[in-house]
Amino acid sequence: MSVSLVTGAMLLAVLTPTTTPVTTTTSTATTTAAATEPTTTAAVPSARVVQEAAPGCDLTSANARKGDLVWGFKKSFRQYVGVGLPGATGNSITATNGATITALDEVLRDGVPNPAGTPTGAYRFTFDSADYTSPTQFTARYRGTVAFSYPTHFFTLVLSDPWVTTASGTATLHADIELKATPGAPTQPSNQPDVALARLTPPAAAPTNGLLAWPDVPATLTTAEAFGGFYQAGATLDPLTMTLAADCATVPTAPPTANPVVPPVAATTENLIPIARFRPTPGLASTGVDAEHGLWAGVVLLLTGLALVLAAYRPRRT
Repeated sequence: MSVSLVTGAMLLAVLTPTTTPVTTTTSTATTTAAATEPTTTAAVPSARVVQEAAPGCDLTSANARKGDLVWGFKKSFRQYVGVGLPGATGNSITATNGATITALDEVLRDGVPNPAGTPTGAYRFTFDSADYTSPTQFTARYRGTVAFSYPTHFFTLVLSDPWVTTASGTATLHADIELKATPGAPTQPSNQPDVALARLTPPAAAPTNGLLAWPDVPATLTTAEAFGGFYQAGATLDPLTMTLAADCATVPTAPPTANPVVPPVAATTENLIPIARFRPTPGLASTGVDAEHGLWAGVVLLLTGLALVLAAYRPRRT
């Protein structure tokens, strides 16, 4: 009696179709950084090498014809545009007309620079012209255009041709600023040429062998209108490094240019069940057994087992 019941249960367990779990591995794409995601930032590398100075070279008003300006504007803004928030598409940062994007101070995530494939380093602007009187009184102009584009936030911000003026112990960074805003943007478009952009804290530097260098000069935003209210006046901007040199001077080497990392393409999550002989239900990997036939076989065996049990308990006639 008991043997019959146990036998029926064992047969039912063996022949009832079972499902073997299938583990699928998908590639995970590198995504853009959200405002809540931690994003590490890179320290500024010592990439600029000062060559051996040219002896007997003096910087004068007649020969001030070299130099450059290296500045990242504001790293949080580079991260905002260059990495983006979730759902951001088409973001870009470009440098043209004498400006280049360097590998200095790039945005990192998990040790990887430029995690969204957009270069996020500081910018180098080439020399344009200078009006030099002394280390504390001069105007130095630089060439180049940097454009920050964020289509899903309806704006493109263009910064062009920065220049530095200094006199009476004060220094100011100027630039041409254009904000292109499309319908849906929270601010109106604007075009501001030669706007006084930032107050600088000039060092007590003097030319050496025809080279005047201002390394890591602190910069503070002077006007909120220049950037459509993204930042308020008094906000700390990235420090800038400026050189102004005589044509006979040896200038530092240019910093390395950016080398964007292209994120991997996300693997599709569709149809990840391995090919099998039978696929009874979506999302369930079949073991090759016909589920419907196996189920009916189990039912038959169960009924057979019950019949044997009932037969064993049938009262005998005397």
